[in-house]
Amino acid sequence: MGLIENLKNAVIDGDVDSAARIANEIIDRKMDLKNAILNGLSAGMRVVGKKYEEHEYFIPEVIVSADALNTAFNIIKPHFKDKDTDYKAKVIIGVVKGDIHEIGKNIVAQFLNASGYKVIDLGRNVPPEKFVEAIEKYNADIVAMSTLMTPTLEQMKITIEHLKENGLRNKIKVIIGGAPTDQEFMNEIGADYCCKDANETVSTLDSIIIKNEVN
Repeated sequence: MGLIENLKNAVIDGDVDSAARIANEIIDRKMDLKNAILNGLSAGMRVVGKKYEEHEYFIPEVIVSADALNTAFNIIKPHFKDKDTDYKAKVIIGVVKGDIHEIGKNIVAQFLNASGYKVIDLGRNVPPEKFVEAIEKYNADIVAMSTLMTPTLEQMKITIEHLKENGLRNKIKVIIGGAPTDQEFMNEIGADYCCKDANETVSTLDSIIIKNEVN
């Protein structure tokens, strides 16, 4: 079994020590860090999420898995190059108001950074007004919103309404993500794209750039 698969299993098992050891070994061997994030950390957490939905895992298991993921992620993160110039587009990213779950958002943000995007991360529990303020301040091209909770889906709709009220909706692409989001909800609230993971987010943004829909 390879290191990436071992990293994935360390996240699933909530094995913090193994996750740290494997992450360091991946760095020492100069392996593809994007692959480690996507097919190791992110893939592992998707399994954890599925186990939680199926009541095989409960909150304590999810917490220890998240600890393993964060430990490995924080070891890998400094080895990415974060460019302040020569970026593809500016992306505002954040978890919507009422939700404090940001592991998935953090992975997407770092993956975008590593893929040549300038990412302004607003963190978690972000109110609509803060999204609007950041878009105006940084003259952003794309806004990415996430949530893992069904009750906070409404905040995505409210945020888009704020973009319209401030004359920003036609100037920016809106991407949503998180377990309870889907294409139907995307259409319902008037977002542009719905992405299931970091890899799809990067591919989607790259396609936008190729079509010259920003900048």
